[in-house]
Amino acid sequence: MIETNKIYMEDCLTGMDRIPSGSIDAIICDLPYGTTQCKWDTTLPFDILWSQYKRIIKKNGAIILFGSEPFSSLLRLSNIQWYKYDWVWDKIKGTGFLNAKKQPMRNHEIISVFYKKQCTYNPQKTFGHTMKKTFRSKELQTEVYGMMNKDYYYESTERYPRSIQVFRTDTQNSSLHPTQKPVALLEYLIKTYTNENDIVLDNCMGSGTTAVASINTNRQFIGFEIDKKFYDIATKRITELEKHEK
Repeated sequence: MIETNKIYMEDCLTGMDRIPSGSIDAIICDLPYGTTQCKWDTTLPFDILWSQYKRIIKKNGAIILFGSEPFSSLLRLSNIQWYKYDWVWDKIKGTGFLNAKKQPMRNHEIISVFYKKQCTYNPQKTFGHTMKKTFRSKELQTEVYGMMNKDYYYESTERYPRSIQVFRTDTQNSSLHPTQKPVALLEYLIKTYTNENDIVLDNCMGSGTTAVASINTNRQFIGFEIDKKFYDIATKRITELEKHEK
């Protein structure tokens, strides 16, 4: 049996065998894209990956996977039945300067969302915007005509999230992993797709950012990382965070 709030240094495809079926509230993972020559950047076989994901995710659970092209397109097509939509992470800082004269610099990554049935979704609204009137339609029960729609307006300073989200690259921790993601971005996704005390799986944990974000948002986590260097970095970050909280 597998324990929560722990990272396992092993191949995730076999390690996930020990996770009970239907026990994971959300899967959030930055899978290897296979776009570099690095040893760790080897894509996982989609058929085996989805077989495990579909078995362990809860019926209302979301699978949130980072990517960039052409990997993201292949990822969507590998499970088009469950694919729903993308977020775009605007990193602010562009990359690809060496090819800037040939093609636009890249300052975004794709985050693809998959689920079978409507998943847990807690929209992270923003507040303090300029007041504006918002149109709504509401069903009302009438004595003569039964249920009817009534249009009305209300004033609001809150806004629902849009698909492009801006999070500055975490320069303080950028040396921990070549594809380091900001803790704030992972916290945003975790709060959007899970509730407190839910279990989040990251089967390619890297330097442990998903675990850190889970602890910060009062969620449980399970992680796998096959590379000892990154496993050691991740476990050290978690240990230091837990000591600080005590």
